[in-house]
Amino acid sequence: MESQSHRRRRRRRSSAATAEEDRLSSLPDDLLQSILRGLPLKHAVRTSALSRRWAHRWLRALAASLVLDLTDRDFARGQPPARAAATVTRCLWLHAEHGAPLHAFRVALVSPPPRSRRLVGDVVGWVSAAVARGAREVEVDLAPPPPQEEEDDGRGAAALVKLPADVFRARSSLERLALGVFSLRTLAFPAAGLAGLRSLSLTNTNVTDDAVRLVLTTCPALESLVLIRCPLLASVTVASETLRVLEVAGCRAVRALRVAAPALESLAFHGRIFYFHGRSYGDPVVFELGAMPALRDAYLSHLGCDFDFGVAQDEQTYPYLYNAVAHARTLTICSAVLVLLQQAHSADETAAYANAQNLEELQLLMGTQGSLDVELEHLSTFFTIASLGPVLKRLFVRLISPADLYYGGGRSSVAAAAADETIFDQLAFIKVVNFSGTKRELRLLRFLLKRAPVLEEMVVVVAVEGEGAPGDEQLKALQKQVPRLRKASRQARVSVCRPDQDDSPNHAHTKFFHEE
Repeated sequence: MESQSHRRRRRRRSSAATAEEDRLSSLPDDLLQSILRGLPLKHAVRTSALSRRWAHRWLRALAASLVLDLTDRDFARGQPPARAAATVTRCLWLHAEHGAPLHAFRVALVSPPPRSRRLVGDVVGWVSAAVARGAREVEVDLAPPPPQEEEDDGRGAAALVKLPADVFRARSSLERLALGVFSLRTLAFPAAGLAGLRSLSLTNTNVTDDAVRLVLTTCPALESLVLIRCPLLASVTVASETLRVLEVAGCRAVRALRVAAPALESLAFHGRIFYFHGRSYGDPVVFELGAMPALRDAYLSHLGCDFDFGVAQDEQTYPYLYNAVAHARTLTICSAVLVLLQQAHSADETAAYANAQNLEELQLLMGTQGSLDVELEHLSTFFTIASLGPVLKRLFVRLISPADLYYGGGRSSVAAAAADETIFDQLAFIKVVNFSGTKRELRLLRFLLKRAPVLEEMVVVVAVEGEGAPGDEQLKALQKQVPRLRKASRQARVSVCRPDQDDSPNHAHTKFFHEE
């Protein structure tokens, strides 16, 4: 039997909880509503456990909100996909029931395949309902994506959510559409509902080359186009007078990229330079890029895109791609780019390269592709052929594979002489990230410090994960050793820190496609 003292303790706890609820309930309605409006929806929902009145308050806040944002993965953490989907459906229904306008609908769910018909139907219903209710922005991402195989022929389509042909047939207010893990192969064009689009983002989505061209024709005001891991794309043609941002990343079947976008301000390409031909490599990806006088920033990376540098190749393919973006003010390139440029330069030392006179920020993603060793002459050759102008002030180096990096040793006398003559006479700031303190990495620091006569600051951020990440004692040793390295600039400040201690500037490009 329950003891009398135990009953008294239970009554005290109950009284305390009631008092707490009373304090919450005593808050003015306007204050409660104001608090809920300032909370993300997932937090607002949780307040229903605090007080009976709050359960009604968050429903009112939901009904009055112009934005339904359920993109925080914690919102459905621990819930089966069907239950999480039911929560999203209920939120949409409650919002519509109260008649509030809907400007934006965003949802992100962890929904691994296989997916039930009911779940697929729910997802299609969300998109249709949001568009029908006049949403200007619709974002639905069903991560994780299905695995992408070589030469994907669409057999993984069963894992994708197929949108019906008529979902965008009627005119709508839609301006931004972002879809992840969908199939658009059945969409009917022309699609009047997409006519007002300014931004389109497709990730892990089955979309064909023809569909991309039709979208660009249908959307005369499109300013941003993002295509990430779209396995059916092979020959991408982008022709637009209004497009300002273009990202093509991880689309492993792409064999040609043709861009005619004179207003383009930002270009990112992460992919192969050579594509499979049977079981071998050899055919270069075709790049045809028209004039982009407004280009502000460019990102070129091939990390994680396995290919053999030893195959026969057209040495002019890569200089053409680099020359098309060399006038950008902000540039990110990977170590594979350095090797490709050096190969082209070695094949024809008289070839013309565009001057990078406008370059203000350069970021190098220093890693390896298979047996590739990134050597100092590659970096030196780039600085030689790029003819960097006086406005380059900041250099960022992100070490991708510290254990495989190779600087110095085994170089030809010509390459060594070129490296010795390299001077970074404009650099005021250098930042090196993912540093582990290996001898090869220390050689890189020496190389940079000895060739930067006006350097004001170098920040070295150590790696915190993976093999080789320095421990506390090694970090203390590096904090003493690195600042003592020989420097060409007497006023240069050199510091070593962990990422959570770093408050120095970052490069404009902080999304790295090879890590996704």
